[in-house]
Parts: sequence; C-alpha cells; structure tokens
Amino acid sequence: MEKYQFGEIEKEALERLNIAMAIYQYIDKRVVTLLVTDGMCKLMGMKREDVITYLDDDMYKDTHPDDKARVADAALKFAAGGDNFDCVYRTMSKLINDYVILHSHGEHFFMPNGTMLSSTIYMVEGLNSDNPLTEKLASNFNDIMTKESLIRDNFYDTLTGLPNMSYFLSLAEAGGRKYRKEGYAPAMLFFDLKGMKYFNEKYGLREGDNLIIATANTLKKYFTNENCGRMGSDHFAVYTKTEGLEDILQKVFEDMKYANEGRTVPIHVGIYSDAFEEISAATAFDRAKMTSDREKGAYVSKFSYYDANIHESATNYEYVINNFERAMEEGWIKPYYQQIIRAVNGQACDEEALARWIDPVRGMIPPQHFIYVLEDIKLIHKLDLYILECVLRDLEEVASKGYPIVPVSINLSRFDFQLCDIVEEIKKRVDESSISPDKITIEITESVSALEIGFVIEQIRRFHEAGFKVWMDDFGSGYSSLNMLQKIDVDLIKFDMSFIREFATNKKNHVIITKLIEMARQLGIDTVVEGVETADQVRFLREVGAGKLQGFHFAKPIPLDEWYTIAEANIGNVIEREEEVSYYDAITRTNVMELDVTTDTTNIGSNEFLGQIPTGILELRNDGLYVVRYNKSFANFLVKLGYVEQSDLGHIMIKQKALPSEQFLQAVQTNEGKDWVLVEDAKEAGLIMDVYIKRIGQNPVNDNIAFGVSVIAIKSDVS
Repeated sequence: MEKYQFGEIEKEALERLNIAMAIYQYIDKRVVTLLVTDGMCKLMGMKREDVITYLDDDMYKDTHPDDKARVADAALKFAAGGDNFDCVYRTMSKLINDYVILHSHGEHFFMPNGTMLSSTIYMVEGLNSDNPLTEKLASNFNDIMTKESLIRDNFYDTLTGLPNMSYFLSLAEAGGRKYRKEGYAPAMLFFDLKGMKYFNEKYGLREGDNLIIATANTLKKYFTNENCGRMGSDHFAVYTKTEGLEDILQKVFEDMKYANEGRTVPIHVGIYSDAFEEISAATAFDRAKMTSDREKGAYVSKFSYYDANIHESATNYEYVINNFERAMEEGWIKPYYQQIIRAVNGQACDEEALARWIDPVRGMIPPQHFIYVLEDIKLIHKLDLYILECVLRDLEEVASKGYPIVPVSINLSRFDFQLCDIVEEIKKRVDESSISPDKITIEITESVSALEIGFVIEQIRRFHEAGFKVWMDDFGSGYSSLNMLQKIDVDLIKFDMSFIREFATNKKNHVIITKLIEMARQLGIDTVVEGVETADQVRFLREVGAGKLQGFHFAKPIPLDEWYTIAEANIGNVIEREEEVSYYDAITRTNVMELDVTTDTTNIGSNEFLGQIPTGILELRNDGLYVVRYNKSFANFLVKLGYVEQSDLGHIMIKQKALPSEQFLQAVQTNEGKDWVLVEDAKEAGLIMDVYIKRIGQNPVNDNIAFGVSVIAIKSDVS
C-alpha cells in the first residue's frame, strides 16, 4: 500500500490547527504518521519533523511501563481497522520531566480514493507530583485517579461488574485509611491469571471471558465487590486487611480449581502489606504487581510478598536507566562464562555467556536487578548485542593465544525479536568477526510463545540457515513448553533449574526429568540440565541420559581473566577437542533408556530379560573396556556380573574389571555398520546371553570404538 499524500493547501491547513492531533495510516502492518498539528508540537515540546520521527520510531517510548502494552495493543488494533480508539494512559512529559495523564481519542475516516486514515486527538488530563522518580516509574497515580476527568465515563468494568482501575484505586485509597484507623494493616493484592494466551487458543475467546467472569465472582465471594477491581485483560486487584489473608487466598485457590466447570488456569498473587511501609494505594498496587511479575516457576497457584529484596531491586530502576549506556562504554558490564559439561566424558563442550554488571559505585548489580529494567524500557536488545560483541572479541583473543574454544551460547529475550531484526543484527556482527557461526549458540526462552508462532518459526529457520544452533532455555518454567516444542525446531532444550532445586525432597521430579529427557531424545533433541550442584544429581542425570550438565558442581560463571588463570594453571575441567565432538555427539544421542532395535524380537524365547532391557554404551580401548553410558538395569547387570563395583556408578568412563568373551569382542570389531547385530548364545560369567550390539563410532583422535549393547535374554550356562 502506498503512503497517502495530502494536497499542499489541505496539509498546511491541518498542520496549523491548535488542537493536539496526528493523522496516521496503517501500511504493511505498521502505523505511519502522515502529519501532526501545531498543537501536537506544542504538547510534545518538539519540532514537527522530530515529532513525526518520534511517533514513527517508538510512539510509546515514554509511556509508563505498566500502560505501554495495553495502549500499544489497543492502538494497533484500532489502526488496523478496529473500533474507535479511546484510551487513558501515563506518559513522561519532556517539558516538566514528570508523568502526565493523556486521554487519546481516535476515529477512522476515508479519503476520496478510498484510503482509510486515522486521526487521534490528545488531551492532557492531569499530572503526577510529590513522589520520587523510583515510585513514578512504578506508576503512582495518587490523587489523580480521584479526579472527575478520569472517572467521568465509567466506574465499573462492563464484563465483570467490578470497579475499573481508576475507581478501584480511589476506593482502595479511602479503604486503606479506614483500615488504619481501625488498627489493621491494609494489603494490596495483584492477581495474574497465568497461561491465558494458551487457554484462549485452546478454548476460544468466549470461554476466556467466562473464566474472567468466574474469577471475578470468586474474588467477590471473599472480598466483596467494592474491594476488588479489574485492572485490564486477565489482571485483578484487591485491597483488604493483612490479617488472615493467607487462609483466604488458599480458599480462593481451591475454589478456582473448579471455577468455570474446571476449565481454569493457576493464579499468581503479589501482595503488598502496609506493614512494610505506609504508602498510597496506587503505589501499593504497583508494588504488588511488581511482586507478581517477578514470580516465575511452576504452573501452580501461588502468592508472594513484596520484601526488602524486591524493594532494593525497585530502587535500582532509576540507576540502571541513567547508567546503562555508560556501563557498556566503560566496560562495567561484561560476560561471565559458565562451562557446560558433556555427561559422557566430563569435559567442557559449551559455555554460556551471562551478563554481569560490576559497578564502581554499587559493586555487583545482580542480573535480576537490571535485566527486567532493560526489558521494561525496551533496551534489552542493546544489552544482548553488546554481550555478543564482547563474546566475539573474547573468542578471537582466546583463539589467538592458542587455547581451544567451544561454542558459546548467548541469551535472547523475546523483546529482542520485537525491537529489531535480531537475526540480521547477530549475523552481521558474527560475519564481521573471525568467529564462525557454529561457535555461537542462540538461547531463546519459552517466553517467545507470546509472539506469533509463525514469526518465531521463521526466525529460528533463519538462524539455522545462517549456521547457528538454537536452544530453548528454561524449558518447563511455564505453561507453554510442550506446546512450543511441537511447533518449533530447536537443537537442544535446557531444563529449568526448578526441577533440580527440589531434587532431594520431591521424588516426583525424578520421574518427570526422566520422561522429559526420554521424550527429547525420541524427538532427536539434545538436553542440558541446569542447576546441578551435587554428586547425587550428577549420578542420576547420567543414568537417565541427560546429554549435558551445567551448575556449580562443575563450574561457576567467571570472567575471561579468571578463565585464563585456570587454563594457565592446567586445572579445572578439560575442554573437549573439536575433532572429537561428532564422536561424543553420537554417543550422547544414542538411546539407552529403551531398546530401539527394529528387528523382530518377539520370538526370542521364554528366558528373555523381564523389565527394562539392560542397555548401555561401552568404549573399547587399548587398555581395556570402559562403561560410558548405561540405564539402571544395565548398571545392576554389570555389578552382579562383577564387571564394576556399585561405588563406581556415577563416575565418568568406568573401566570394567575384565574383558568380555572373544566372541563378543569379535562381534564388536567386525561390525562396521550402524545397525544392531544380534549375537546369540554369548557366554559371559557363567551365563548364556542373547545380545544386540551396534557400532556407534570411532574416536578420530585415539581410535577408541564406542558401541551400544542391549541384553535381551539371559539364562544360566548348565553345560
């Protein structure tokens, strides 16, 4: 579609209007500014050309973070041909350096040639005052929400009958004062329905509305209508007394399991109690929302409180914004590298680059205190590209000093895909370096499920086409993992460390991890388990077939200079040689949890092994036979035959105490193909066995031979 051109006289007449107005056209799924009036230029305190550039590049750049998504979504729907646009939101005014309340109203009209244009008028409704900037950034309406101009149209949400945002905050302000007079500590609650996007995809938008109504009715039951508010989409708020709150929330969670005839989703609740400090209702709401937003993990209903840690994070907000650019220029932000260990050989096969901010004033600023800020203000892509540039320079330096290098993974936010052509930006930087794409791995989180799935699939295809591997990070941390996995093509999935965090106390996690790793292997996808900290975890994960392991048990994240110190001292983890990668990849991909033989094994006889078929991978070396991988049945089998000790299990490359029979070794050495070969009536340790053997590969460095073994039948040798 071509950009509409106004006539010179018509354009000049429109531009000279004193009302703050802009005219837009929707072209190729983007909102393009055609003209702005003198009144709009005065409102923004900018020249006309600067206003147009500002609106075209990032129309809602200065909109309050809590309002940005809501307004941008509504504006885009309107620009694409939706109903009239009527929205109230907060934006930073460059004239007074404070937030003002804008009321924008837009309508469509058609030109004589049939082109649809949109005009939007902007009116200032109010402004903030008397609050430090950190609280403003958390969206503090204060007494503004009581102004008649903001609540004159509607007091209640039309779908649920609950007070709308502005009216609710007015009620909460007055209600909080009442609670304090009565000797109670007021509490503000923010409710977030988790997984509504997937719910709507599965059941439809109408059923989504039914769930919203059911949630509202549940909240009314325990808190009354006027103590609740719908804050937009799938978010609610409640003000109440802190006393007895947790018991009430447990009842809410229980009721919600059966709400809407059981078609429901979990709820995450953020709680701000006045016991922390006495603040306005609007600020309490922001802090409750901040608490809920930070709560990630299992797909279950839960609540958490605003505390000193979150408060410290909030106070960092302004500092991060004001110092981010300088932190990159001065090198305060740098990558720390954490090694990823291949389970079968215990060697470092990959590294993950993690952003660390070492500030000259504040010391180490934790990632959780600046990453979310950069996502919030839409600058996260600058950080991620900066880290990539640092990694490329570091890899070039390491290679120039003669050290081996392994692929380094960099983390991408879903916002990276929205803020720039991240594939092209990464490709351009790698192409300009001496580092090949196979040495840079792309890690995306499952939060990309919030993007249009076709778009995500295309970006992953482009990464693969350019030679990059793509991993899915934090698998299992949200509702959409399995749904995403069936649609997108990733090379590896990293299991969220929440699985390992409860390893010792929750045996269900053992079953879940086992099945997820088995599923990934059947899909041809490699695996990394994060958060590995104990030898027991390592042993279990090796037994169930985890491909790679990452955690403090092996290595902590370290800067490059510390990496050099370890390398020069010849301590730490051995780095996997590039020539051996394909060999160990083949061993890692082989399934030892269940037999994948295609030959008919249904008529082997009555003495066949019952239960899990003992399956493992052995490596034949000049000095003996080594156990590389195994399932639990194979491990027990080796222990019973006396080939290994129970105490050996969990270690890397276990040397067998004795070699198997000549018949067995001959079958291994003569089998050059990749198919399973049946060796019948093999005699081992007083037993007669039927064994499948498959050659996996030969190490190009030392000529060791890796082969798979599956024992399918066992009987005593009575001869």
